[in-house]
Amino acid sequence: MSAEAQIPCGNRAVRLGRKSTVIPASPSQPQQCKLCPSDLQMLCCDYIQKGLLYQMPFADQHFISVAELLKKSLSEALVYFYPLAGRLRTCSDGVVYIDCNDAGVDLIEASAPDVDIQEITEAEVGPVVRQLFALDGASNLNGHFLPLLVVQVTKLRDGIFIGFSINHAVLDGTSLWHFINSWADLCRGTATVSHPPLHSRCFDDIKGSRVVLSLPKTQAIEKFSPPALSEKIFHFSKETIYKLKNRANQKNPKSPIIISSFQALSAHIWQAITRARGLPPDEPTTFKLAVNCRHRLNPPLPYSYFGNAIQIVSTTVTAGELLACDIGSAAGLLHRIISPHRDGNIRGELQKYKQRPTVVKLDRTIRDNSVMMGSSPRFPMYDNDFGWGRPVGVRSGWANKFDGKMSSYPEREGGGGVDVEICLMPAFMAALETDPHLLFP
Repeated sequence: MSAEAQIPCGNRAVRLGRKSTVIPASPSQPQQCKLCPSDLQMLCCDYIQKGLLYQMPFADQHFISVAELLKKSLSEALVYFYPLAGRLRTCSDGVVYIDCNDAGVDLIEASAPDVDIQEITEAEVGPVVRQLFALDGASNLNGHFLPLLVVQVTKLRDGIFIGFSINHAVLDGTSLWHFINSWADLCRGTATVSHPPLHSRCFDDIKGSRVVLSLPKTQAIEKFSPPALSEKIFHFSKETIYKLKNRANQKNPKSPIIISSFQALSAHIWQAITRARGLPPDEPTTFKLAVNCRHRLNPPLPYSYFGNAIQIVSTTVTAGELLACDIGSAAGLLHRIISPHRDGNIRGELQKYKQRPTVVKLDRTIRDNSVMMGSSPRFPMYDNDFGWGRPVGVRSGWANKFDGKMSSYPEREGGGGVDVEICLMPAFMAALETDPHLLFP
């Protein structure tokens, strides 16, 4: 048990209590899961930090039993998702792999008695949210020393928050929510997981890509000092999204392409952020998006493929060109990088990486004036019932945040609306909030 610690958070505090190491309920067969190029490119990014908020009026009375139930079911889940209980290793020849050695994951119990659900669910994301996650500032490279998964369960005044910090070199968003969904099912009493994970790491034909890594020498985490950013959740109703999609497709009635709801919404926000930044007309702006490749390959990978099966696509235009576009033309820019990204393009990118494997820090790949969309409204975030009902909110930590980073979530009610988390410099956020066309196009 760790000594109780206290993390200041404004005039409040998140108090850290007991830390437990959880191992699989039954021993895993020792093996090495070699990372593929899509995994390796994440090594210098931060751990993923996503969390779920639950209403629990009597959290004080039930917290100990809740924590014990979570630990027991997590141990059962790790039997299926055993790579998460391992550690990263690098061979002398540069091949990076997961040593499935059952070293375990950490579960931290914490309390924030002065924080309630309303504060966490406010549209303007406050600093307290950052304190609900462990491994703040950890790079995925730290997975050579640190657990690949750390869960912080925080007791609030009227609920609990479960914060997941998980190594992005081990999995992507699809696999993250697959794991959390499976864990929630087991916690609720399900005998087995409905979709056992596929651990073949068969995203490509490369048996082991060799990269030159600058490994951390100690277990200490170099704390990331974030710039002054404002972070806010914007809700786009189903009706608003339908209006954007309809308008985008009406602008090009003779065009053979069909603009999707997500493409129309993304283009609309890109234009709004570009207006808020007040960029000169000749200044370039870039839109980046992480594309799930599972269903785009031939043959396709199953949903249960466990690992990273994503690639980044992007398009760049000048601010003047983007803002001169109608919504159909702006969304068409995104359609032209997303729609053709199929088997041939995907394997072509993998071949390029094989010829020149590199690991680049995230902040060196993000250009000024860029925006990047992460996560997905298709992820089953609100389907995670651990036994005390569906979540009342989803939030993310500070990991991988920068000016222009966006994350999209499904609305809690499931009616087709989308919540978009946007990070911007404070002056740009102030301009975005006063844009009359953002939420009511």
